[in-house]
Amino acid sequence: MRRRIARAIELLTAVEARFARDTVNIGVSGSARMGKSTLLQSISGLGDEQIPTGRDLPVTAVRSRIYNSRSLNQAILRFHSRESFLAEVVHPYHVELKFAAMPTTIDEFRAWSYPTELPEATPGQISMLVRLRDIHEALPTYEADLGRGEQVVSLDGLRRYVAYPSHEERSAGPVECRYLAVRDVRIDCPFPHTEVERLGFVDLPGLGEIAADAEKRHITGLRHDVDAVLLVKRAVDAQAFWMEADGRALDLLDEARGSIRNRGDFVHLVINRPPGQESLAEALRADILHKVNDGQEARYFEVLETDVKNPQAVRDDLLTPLLRKLAARLPVMDADCLAGTREAVDHARASAEAALAEVTRAVRGVRAESGDVIELINREAEQLRKAISKDLSELVDRLRNRAFEAEDPAYVKAVQEVHRETVDWITSGFGVGEQAWCQSAELDFLTDGALVFAEHQMNRIRVEVANRFAALDAYFSDEVEQARLEVGTIIARHCGTLLSGIEGGSALLTELAALLDNPRNPCPALHGAVVNLLTLRMGYRSHLHPRLRRQLDGLQMRYRNPQTGRMETAFTPDDGAEGVHELYVFLVQQALNAAHEIRKALLEEEMTPALVVYAAVEHFLDSFIRSGASEELHSPGAKWEFERFARAYRDQLWPGAHEGIAEGNVRYDHVLTIIEALEKKLAEAGRSA
Repeated sequence: MRRRIARAIELLTAVEARFARDTVNIGVSGSARMGKSTLLQSISGLGDEQIPTGRDLPVTAVRSRIYNSRSLNQAILRFHSRESFLAEVVHPYHVELKFAAMPTTIDEFRAWSYPTELPEATPGQISMLVRLRDIHEALPTYEADLGRGEQVVSLDGLRRYVAYPSHEERSAGPVECRYLAVRDVRIDCPFPHTEVERLGFVDLPGLGEIAADAEKRHITGLRHDVDAVLLVKRAVDAQAFWMEADGRALDLLDEARGSIRNRGDFVHLVINRPPGQESLAEALRADILHKVNDGQEARYFEVLETDVKNPQAVRDDLLTPLLRKLAARLPVMDADCLAGTREAVDHARASAEAALAEVTRAVRGVRAESGDVIELINREAEQLRKAISKDLSELVDRLRNRAFEAEDPAYVKAVQEVHRETVDWITSGFGVGEQAWCQSAELDFLTDGALVFAEHQMNRIRVEVANRFAALDAYFSDEVEQARLEVGTIIARHCGTLLSGIEGGSALLTELAALLDNPRNPCPALHGAVVNLLTLRMGYRSHLHPRLRRQLDGLQMRYRNPQTGRMETAFTPDDGAEGVHELYVFLVQQALNAAHEIRKALLEEEMTPALVVYAAVEHFLDSFIRSGASEELHSPGAKWEFERFARAYRDQLWPGAHEGIAEGNVRYDHVLTIIEALEKKLAEAGRSA
């Protein structure tokens, strides 16, 4: 199952990378000396300093991604960390050479002693040991680069970071091997011979090299980075035919194809045809036709021919037909990748479900002490549910009696207090005193006019009166928090030490919600009930003010006459001190009337805080104690979830009561919890698919 799941995750990662790319990426593969690097030079316009070529040993040491860019001309080096260098470069050699241990730090690697030879070693192992000793001896030349993260460098000095030392450099003495610290490089530059902007080429070293894990890295690079691959084969005297090594290389590329059904969509064969080598190219083409395509042109793979040194020929003979084909086939390949990934994930999920069902049958069949303990805890869970239900029901009864009483003394007191404070503000000269208000008004009469000032003051008074009654929000919040505290205290009282030491109703319920939402022990019905009570809000502005807006309508200087339908002015003050005083008296009277009407409406309001709290706690009781199976919540109900809750936290719910439980019973309980969590996850995966 681990392998199947790992495979599904790998496919999901690959398809995510494919659909996240904003470029069409083409991989360039092949053995050394086939012309890969020369082909990339012709496409990109770069030279040996950026894409090294050579005539003897393999040259390209680092995977390069080369993108067509109209605005950039740079390289971004991504360096190994010390950990990734050991894991991806050094450790694979130790595995291939079957060494019993491997260095875990750079200091250990520096001090490591490698043998000069291995008894009964194969030729491949001898080459790997030599290569590993070279990496070890060259450590001082690249150690400082490890851990540098990413660095932008100019294209002129790129070669020393991406190329193997040449034969001449090795012969001259110790060489710098900075390429060993480089994980990969991205090059952005303007391509001279293509108008396709979102186009990239990935140079994939490793095919045919004697390096640990080279083939695995090659396939990984193809699967995650490219949409198609060019396998370059050069027509030369010694290799003007399809060799066994070429067949192995093609098999390797075909493995990276994954879910793409038509192998010819993914891999394209490229014959490098230098000038004057037409006959050799013809011989190679005929051999490929016979051995690869079974005598039928492009039956499995399309064959393209070009002189990789000639940029115009590469454009006409290679890029143009390739990009035309990709324009038509990429959507098909995308659909294949998505369908194949879905199929693999569905298969992994179905396998997991089958395996889980088998485990469940076996675990459920376990009897003896394990079964007795689970049965005991389930009985205790039911007693816990009944005890909490009894106390919550008594709380609901008290809240109901209060809600339907003729008068709620606490609510009446809160309303009367806010009304009294509002009246005090009005009768004290709107907060500034009658004399100061009138003096200020006389000046404003002269500046703005009496009617404009009167309208401004009326608006200010209306807003202030509304805001002062909004002070009831504190009372409403206290009522809701008190209800949470009473509910939380009841539950905590029956839960042993699970919720001990927590103060405040919201704090208690927040901790309870977190316990019920534990991914290993989810109780969605119980969790939802707690969250609903935690999110309960009641405020003057949101609940009552819209209902009381009519009581504030009297605080308007202009109103519509119901008989004539015209807008009229309620009071037109005269100029001077006498007019100011008349306006003051009018505004005080209107404000007192509005405050009185709001108080009256609040006390007659049917939706009192007590009624809201009662309804919320009663709903909590129904959801937390009495709820049944719910397809929407994917929960079998409160009773079953109480059993799960009890199994998960039994030691805190009943401290010391189960100290004698055998270790096997603890494991049994743990397995049941895991099974339930896995069943939920698999069900969610099935619905999302």
